[in-house]
Amino acid sequence: MSAQDDWLLTFLSDFAGMSEGERDAAIDALPPERREALVALADVRADAGGVDLLAVLDAGHLGLEQLYEVSDAVDLYAVLSLAARDRPRILVEALFAALVAHRGYGHGEPEGIADLRDRWVWHVHEQVSRERGP
Repeated sequence: MSAQDDWLLTFLSDFAGMSEGERDAAIDALPPERREALVALADVRADAGGVDLLAVLDAGHLGLEQLYEVSDAVDLYAVLSLAARDRPRILVEALFAALVAHRGYGHGEPEGIADLRDRWVWHVHEQVSRERGP
């Protein structure tokens, strides 16, 4: 990823450590197209706030399981490319599940991710228990 491509990640990293006044000044200093990208990110984040993340993890894990069945590398790349073009939500759900479920268990892991993963593991355990019966 070039510096041009990752400007948003760099901006957000710097933004997190700024005071309120510095944040306002940093946003005002952005060129219009970058300000629009930041506003779009805020809009998507606001929409994501109401999403049932356990349901997203369930859907994403199912998508991952189906992708694991593709054995040819070219076919896997083709399926992912097609999903990105025609069904991006499936790809986002699978990527989200992969990152949450397969992230390392360590001291540097964000608490919110670890908590979500633990809740999801318990959720899956309850589903499996219900399917197996008493």
